[in-house]
Amino acid sequence: MQRLRERHETWDLVVVGAGITGAGIARDAALRGLSVLVIEAQDVAFGTSSRSTRLIHGGVRYLEQGELGLVYEALRERGRLYEAAAHLVRPARFLFPAYTGDRLGPWKLRLGLTLYDTLNFHRGQAHDYLDPEATLATEPLLRAEGLRGAVQYEDAVTDDARLTLAILSDARRHGAQVLTYARVDALAGSRGAHTVTLEDGTVVNARVVVVAAGPWTGPALLGTRGENLLSLSKGTHIVVRSRDAPVRQPLVIQAREQRRILFAVPWGTRTYLGTTDSAYEGDPGASGVTTQDEDEILDLVRRILPGARLDRSAIVSTWSGVRPLVRAEGGGDTVELSRKHRIVERDDGVLALVGGKLTTYRSMAEELVDDVVARLLPSWPEGRARPVACTTQLLPLVPGDPLGAMELEDPVLADLYPRHGPTARLLDRRGRAGERLVHDLPYRWCEVDHAIAHEGVCHVIDIVRRRLPLVLTDAAQGGTIARRVAVRLVDAHGGQASDIEDELERYRHEVHTETGRAPQVD
Repeated sequence: MQRLRERHETWDLVVVGAGITGAGIARDAALRGLSVLVIEAQDVAFGTSSRSTRLIHGGVRYLEQGELGLVYEALRERGRLYEAAAHLVRPARFLFPAYTGDRLGPWKLRLGLTLYDTLNFHRGQAHDYLDPEATLATEPLLRAEGLRGAVQYEDAVTDDARLTLAILSDARRHGAQVLTYARVDALAGSRGAHTVTLEDGTVVNARVVVVAAGPWTGPALLGTRGENLLSLSKGTHIVVRSRDAPVRQPLVIQAREQRRILFAVPWGTRTYLGTTDSAYEGDPGASGVTTQDEDEILDLVRRILPGARLDRSAIVSTWSGVRPLVRAEGGGDTVELSRKHRIVERDDGVLALVGGKLTTYRSMAEELVDDVVARLLPSWPEGRARPVACTTQLLPLVPGDPLGAMELEDPVLADLYPRHGPTARLLDRRGRAGERLVHDLPYRWCEVDHAIAHEGVCHVIDIVRRRLPLVLTDAAQGGTIARRVAVRLVDAHGGQASDIEDELERYRHEVHTETGRAPQVD
């Protein structure tokens, strides 16, 4: 567990959970002038926030469910993220083909995307309709037989873990503190005077406590209020080399006879495919990937990409995540459940923010922090500056000017910028620090050093899975460099030789749990 830089006798707000929801709440509250402590049982973005489909999108398919308000909110927030984190949220043209027998034909897609553009107030590039010939010219890898046409529209891709980290780092710049690997054992007290007891016996006092623990938000943290609150949905993705599935832009794939879609998304020298959507029970951190999961995705994607090399031997890596969906009355298929969020409250005033989407984290946080401020103001200390209004919609996540074209001619900066933005200039790129970890992937040793010094990492897996997605993109899952990373980390923390082996064992265990692969450490 990390140590606090400073202690407060009583924090204005304690946030339990350092996924994107908790990070968004912490940043909003810190910018308003509240004293904020974030407590996380694992690493930043350990759960759903590093295991999504890595998209910032309005949710085309939610239009079918009549969720017009949710789509409008998501499109508005997508536009704000273009401004706040341009290096992390990048627009892309998505291609959505329709085949004979697909549930959604061309006219339904055109109608839906017209509404999508309207809800976005026609900001950005409008959708296009492509006939079969134009569709194949745009994406030659598609199966020609039965192709009826396609729509092409704008959404965005992101690095979910780095986005979460950027939000939390900005919260820290504005005074918030973060404790990772600090499990909450108990929440007690009364409205306005809560106590948070950690597993090691540490007790923290807070005026308001908010639980933002994603799929872990249940009876253990909320008591009876947490029973039957969520339905968990497991999503699985697989990664292949781009040469085996060389799609030119993100593809949207309809699953036959099912009300769900998959994506095939270019990712540098890789392409990832997914996701599945199935009900899940058990530890959200141990959902794992089975051969059945892999085969299901391969079968669904092969149907429209017959020329791609999509067999199990082509798989580089995999990941699996659990989405926390607000349970509907009477249950129901997770595919049909709304992605709306909900604020719930225990009898003693402990709050929880549940459900929602990666894309709408900021607006969810604003609503929640408005509630927190309203609770705090009646007893606000005299002489202390009162909380200001929400400003998260106005400020960039990473301060500094974007890198210019000449700067991006530097191959090291070009590799660093998509993850670090303006901060890329500050990383020490001299000598071996500027070398790549793996020759065909854009991750550099200076990022390892920066993560150890400035990004709150405690373990090797924090670096190679969440600060850098090496576990997901390297066929060796980072095994060729894991020992050198462990030596750097242990040396920086003042550890011993035995700590290196402990770090490597933790790394092997977590990689195997998530991907089903057993990395060989050099």
